Parts: sequence; C-alpha cells; structure tokens
Amino acid sequence: MSRLACAALLALLAVGCSARGGTPESPASEPSRRRAIFASFDALNERRALGTLPADAIPALRALFSEGACAEYAVPAWPSKTAASHASLWTGAYGDVNGVSANWQPRLPRDRHAITEGVSGYGSGALRAEPIWVTAALAGRRVVAHHPTQAPGAPGYAAESSRQQDPAMEEARGAAVRALAARDAIVFNGYNRLHGPDLAITERTSPPRPAIGWLHLDRLGPTVPPKEIAWAVAGDSLYALIFGRGMYQSVLLSSVRDASVGVTAQLAPLERMPVRGRPLARHFSPPLTVDVEAGRVHLRIRVFELAPDASRFLIFQPAPSVVESNHGAEALAYVDAIGGWVGNGAQNLLIGGAFGRTLEQGGDGTAELRYLESLELVTRQFMLGSEWSWSRRPDLMLDYFPVADEVDHLWYGLVSRESPAYREPLAGAVGAMRARAWELVDLRLDGLRGLVATDSSAALFVSGDHGMRPTWRVFRPNVALAAAGLLAVDDSGRVIPSRTQAYAPDGLYVSVNTKDWLHGTVAPDSVAIIAGRADSALQAVVGEDGAPVVMRTWHVRESDSLGRGGPVGGNLYYETAAGYVWSRGTDGPAAGAGPISADHGFPSISPDMHTAFCATGEAIPARRLPAARTIDVAPTVSAWLGMPPPKHSRGSVVEGMASSPERGTER
Repeated sequence: MSRLACAALLALLAVGCSARGGTPESPASEPSRRRAIFASFDALNERRALGTLPADAIPALRALFSEGACAEYAVPAWPSKTAASHASLWTGAYGDVNGVSANWQPRLPRDRHAITEGVSGYGSGALRAEPIWVTAALAGRRVVAHHPTQAPGAPGYAAESSRQQDPAMEEARGAAVRALAARDAIVFNGYNRLHGPDLAITERTSPPRPAIGWLHLDRLGPTVPPKEIAWAVAGDSLYALIFGRGMYQSVLLSSVRDASVGVTAQLAPLERMPVRGRPLARHFSPPLTVDVEAGRVHLRIRVFELAPDASRFLIFQPAPSVVESNHGAEALAYVDAIGGWVGNGAQNLLIGGAFGRTLEQGGDGTAELRYLESLELVTRQFMLGSEWSWSRRPDLMLDYFPVADEVDHLWYGLVSRESPAYREPLAGAVGAMRARAWELVDLRLDGLRGLVATDSSAALFVSGDHGMRPTWRVFRPNVALAAAGLLAVDDSGRVIPSRTQAYAPDGLYVSVNTKDWLHGTVAPDSVAIIAGRADSALQAVVGEDGAPVVMRTWHVRESDSLGRGGPVGGNLYYETAAGYVWSRGTDGPAAGAGPISADHGFPSISPDMHTAFCATGEAIPARRLPAARTIDVAPTVSAWLGMPPPKHSRGSVVEGMASSPERGTER
C-alpha cells in the first residue's frame, strides 16, 4: 500500500497517517495515545485448536475467536516456515520482498556466495524490509519488541549483487539504525545466544563427593554431611551441595564454593495439579545470576529425583539464554527484573530419554510431566517479561510465544487420526499431556488480554505464523535432483555448486543455479528448461507404497502474489502427498519412512497451514471478517495506532479491526 493510499484509508477510519519525515527523537507530529500489543502465537490455527483440544483447556482462545474481531483465517508466507512467516507478520510483505524465504536460505549477494552457502532466516541480517518496530520508532511511537524474530539488529538490506548497490536500501538501513538508537525503541531477543543446552544432571554425569573447601556451610543449618557435585556451563564450573535434615532432600546451586551465595531447590513431587489457580513452575529454585562473556544469564534448577542417601538423583537445569537488545542496559534491567528468560521447553531431554521413557515408549507419563514443568517455566518467564515490557508504557508492544508449535511438533502426530501411529489408548494419554500444554498457551493469551484490559485505548492483535500437519515419511528432493543429473555431490555428500543446475536449499523449493550466483551454471534463457527438468524429476519420485510423492508443482513467474521467488526464494514449489516432510539432505532414498511427528512449510494455501488473525479490546466489536493474509497484520496494527504501515509493506488494512473508538463500542 502506498503512503497516499494509506492516508486516504486512514482518513476514512478517523485515524491520521503520520509523516515519516521526523527523527525518532523529534517526531513530526504528536503520536496517538492509542496502544497495541501485537502477539504471535507460533503454530496457531483456529480449526486445529478448536477441533482437537478440550474446551476447558482453552477458554481464553475460545473467547478470542467468539468475542474478538477475527478473520476467517490468515494465509502465511510460502513456505509456511517460522522465520519466513514471522518476517511477513512484522514487515507486511512476503519473502520475495522482505528477503526471508525459509529458516535456512541462500546467502546474498549472489556474486559472492554459492547457492549452497546458507544463512539463517531468523537473523536481522536476512531482512530486506522494514519491521513494524522500526516503523513505530520512526513515527515517534514508544515501542518494546519482546523476542521477535529478525531482531534486535537493523535489517541487513543485503544487495542481490555486490555490483548493483541500491541507494534506497542503504537509506532504509540508515533509518533503521537511527530508529533503533532511540531511547523509546527497545528490542529484545533471547534466541540468538544460547549459553548452553538443557541439562539433566545425574549421579552418572556428576558423581557426588565430600564437600571440601566450602565456605559458610553453617548456613545450611542442621544437615547430613553435604555432598558436592559439579558441572560445566559453557566452560565455567557450577557447584552444587546436596544436603538436608536427616536425609538428602535439598540442592544448593552456586558459582563458587560458598554456601552463603547460592540458591536452593527442594525435592518436590511431580506437578500434577491443574495449571490454573496456582503458581507456575513453583518447584524451581530462585535464579542464580551469573555474568558470562556474552552477557548475563540466570540459572535455575529443578530437583526431580533425589534418593535419601543421594545415591541417585535427577536435577534439571534449563538452557541459559543471553538476552540481546539494541540497548544493553535495558537487557540487563529486563532479565534482572524477571529473573532471567527461558525460550523453549526441554524437548531434547524428553526426546533423548533423559526424563525417562515416554508414553510412546511404554512409559507412565513421568517423562512428559517433567517436560511440562519446563514449559511452565517458559510460560511464566514470558508472562513476566510481557508484564515488565507493558509497564514501560509503550504505544506498541510486539510479543511472541513458542509453546503451541513446540508441543505439536512433538505430539500432534500421535493424536491425529490420519497418522499411522494413531492408537486410541496412546492418543488419549498423549492428548491429555498436549491439552495440559495448550492450557499454558491459553494462560499466556489470557495474560495479554489482561494487560490491554487495564487501558481502554489499547487493543490486542493476535496472529501466528503457520499451522501444523502430521508427518511420518521423508522426501529428499536433492536426492531426486541428483538422480536426474541436475545436482552433483562429492564423496562426503556435499553439493558441488559448479556442477549443479538445481538445488533445494531447505528442501522446501527448488532454486535454479543461475550464473549470477558464485559458481552458477545456468544461463538466464535456460532457467525455464532446468526448472522443467527439475519438475519432472520430482514428479517421478514414488514412495515405498508405489504412489507419487509430489502431488502438484508451481513454477514462479516474475510477480507472485503469494511471495514465492525473490532474491533467495525458489523457481519451483511443490505439494507432497500426506505424511511427507522435507529434508535438504543428499543421502538416502528420495522418499522413505520418517519419524512420527508434525511439521509445517507446506503450501500456504492449504487450510492446515493457515493461521489466525484476531483483534480484541474495549473499542473493537465482536465480528467475523473475510480471510486475510499475514502481510495484512502489520498494516492493520499501524492503522490502529494512526501511523504509516511498514515502509515495504504490500498488505492491506483489515478495516473491521481498525475501527475508530466511537464506532467500535457496540457489542
């Protein structure tokens, strides 16, 4: 949408469009006092939530869909992957414009990098379009961005060719740098720097020994002889004392051998109480603050198991994250205020068996309940972070939550009737755990609704990045391309760019290796021919059942309304048969059996890949609206705030979500 079109539309909505001429420190016009929270719930799909979860597990979600202003659905980016779809949310443009086409994608500029050289789509350097938090700062709004993707740095605005620099891109990058330097623009991201993995500490990984050399042991009170255990976090030692009155039942964690400066966790039974109406993650220790080279982390432990004689124990330490920000002092204030941040549950420990046998393996649910406690900690710290961020009185707060995506990757394939792994007893047991996890998603939403409820001028905009589909088979397009002579690999399985004509960078689409890439091989006038050969190669693949794997293909033209193609996108996209997930691997058969799971990345036009888009607040009436796109969310939020849409937005304002307060009070 052009700025003139924005101005005309917003005039009809009685919310003015601000000029972009001012600096962040001296806005061109007095900003509106309207406020907004714009939250993405990863993998939120209305039909899947309402159709596969008990009503009493998600009352806030059900209320949002029935009492908010909701589009029928929102079409995400294609491919419907997390990095690409979130980039479309924040910028109002799909990957052909914003530069993020996958979680893992080719690196720009093309003439300096081979098509096989990948870069993460989650980094700010991958962006080639303005995110809404920069838009807000340039419009003179106070903004806090709470762990969005492509943050906290300025967009990279990488050129397609180092020989063809775009002055407009350079200007946009300079504007973003200035915007992010403003005091009223605060951007956090804790996903860029993990300072270590989730840890399960046992008597095997950390054998106990006598506590020798410790100071202030008297602070422990009456105790059996304390025992020391130790482990490393990113090369630094952590120490713990196992102690207790009459038996071993407590663990003190410290960064030095001093009992007066540590934090303590008590052995406690597994959490089986409903999550509502009680403190979340209540059996974790307080945080232990540790300054590391990359920043500051806050460590916690949960004692899941501890024998009376300390001969056996299981202590869980969540992965410590360093929260980055465009303002370092704000990052320290944030993590100190909430006691550290945790970005994901301990799914790797669950999958790896550290929590015990899973239900799928014949376990009794103990492993899953331990994992769910890790999700409680994630939820609690996210909610505390949102409360802290909203207390800073921003006009716009961006927010994110990963739990629905994480648990449905793990469990949706076991509870979906279309999966060959579906078994009634197992599906019932896993479904109960999944419902408990979605209750945390619901609590998170309820917390955000509570924040805007305290301010009649505020609205909550809720969307997501994609849906979810059960998978149990694997498709390897690069193997098919190699079999057709379009791709070459060396003895170690690495792709040889100079002998490759077509390549699937993330397994999600096929890119023709044109000569504008370093070591590219295909002339511009041969692109359609190579894409056609690739199409034939993919459609020739059959699975173990003898049925075709690729059901439909799409060739990208110069202009694509769904965002395919672009600087790092593909020339050929495809839909697979039920159960198949992609891999960019070059080993193994082109199609075969895979783990029981669930995934996304499939065509964005598929209903199971759709996400949600709703708005709620005192000034927004309940209504159902036509289908939207994720690129419409940022322009709509901008309209609500009375500011221009993001600079490179291609989306439209969803009018029923940006009504004036006078027109929106009717229920």
